Amino acid sequence: MRKKQVLSIIITCFLSILVFKQTATASEIGKTYIAVNDQLISFKKEKPYVLKKVTYAPISFYLKLGLKLTENKAKHEFYLVKGKKKITLNTKKNTLQTDKGKWKTFVLTSTTKKTVVPFEYVGSYFGYKISHYSKGPIARATNSKAKLTDAKLYKKYQKTFASEKKAKKIAYLTFDDGPNSSVDRILTILDQYKAKATFFMLNNNMKAHSKSVKKMAKQGHGLACHGVTHDKNKFYHSPNSAVNEMKTCLSTLKKVSGTKSVMIRVPYGSVPYMKKPYRDQMDKSGYKMWDWNVDSLDWKWLNGPKTVDYTIQQIKDLKKRGMTPLILMHDKPTTADALPKILKYLKDNGYETKPLTNKMKPYNFYNRIKL
Repeated sequence: MRKKQVLSIIITCFLSILVFKQTATASEIGKTYIAVNDQLISFKKEKPYVLKKVTYAPISFYLKLGLKLTENKAKHEFYLVKGKKKITLNTKKNTLQTDKGKWKTFVLTSTTKKTVVPFEYVGSYFGYKISHYSKGPIARATNSKAKLTDAKLYKKYQKTFASEKKAKKIAYLTFDDGPNSSVDRILTILDQYKAKATFFMLNNNMKAHSKSVKKMAKQGHGLACHGVTHDKNKFYHSPNSAVNEMKTCLSTLKKVSGTKSVMIRVPYGSVPYMKKPYRDQMDKSGYKMWDWNVDSLDWKWLNGPKTVDYTIQQIKDLKKRGMTPLILMHDKPTTADALPKILKYLKDNGYETKPLTNKMKPYNFYNRIKL
């Protein structure tokens, strides 16, 4: 084997290690604001964030820095160009390469699968001065057009920062396997805290507790389906058996409550039983499949205090990562015991509980979108 081939293999292996090492800790995400000269930039959907002390912004933002953006889909590459300077971003390899041949590794895809770009590296390469102001916090690109200091820029937009900090965080409460004997108690507690939840219900249980299902609808909770049998051998017998259970369940939900829903949660979650043929059938039927990112383990503990402590700890962990809690609970007496303290924690920490809706893009284990 030639020396050049050996060297190429070594570089490729080294690059792969760097890329894996970078993406392995991609959950440590922090919020930030971005400004260009004396203007704070508004981001509607994909927002800037900080990962491993690197500030990232959506690739389309860099047009505001006067850069030209082109793409080569076949090569998984984007090109940022200004004058004679050029940066190549390879989203498959997570590499950034300048026209001078220098390259670095960055996480170039966000949790919502959008392309993002390291703000400081790219901004400074194209001639901007990059500064960071801890209040806000703000990452700022400036050139000769900037007139304000970082402190004055913060003061200019102080009302914007204050209003966003006051904005309530969202939490989604979900209850599986009901309605059961505890449902009315759960609904009363939710009403006392002015909290909304989503109920993923079983077909026959809805028939047995039709008054409670109507009460859920009247109080503005989300109504969804969990199937008919909750038997993995029957439900997952085939893609058609899974779809047919949900079709039956959603039909019953419509008859009992008058609510048309396309929201489902399959028994035991979408992993490991919901293989691609099953998912394809669900998608073809127009159903939106939801999982969770907080498992209260109320089904395991059957203990109110334990459920409270375990659930709150997971919510705290998600908060550090800038993630919205989507909490799995069940229609059980011990869950009803735990619910007041969980709701109090959410309220005291600025969370607003909302129901899931048909219009929302679902979060599931194979598509972990940012809620």
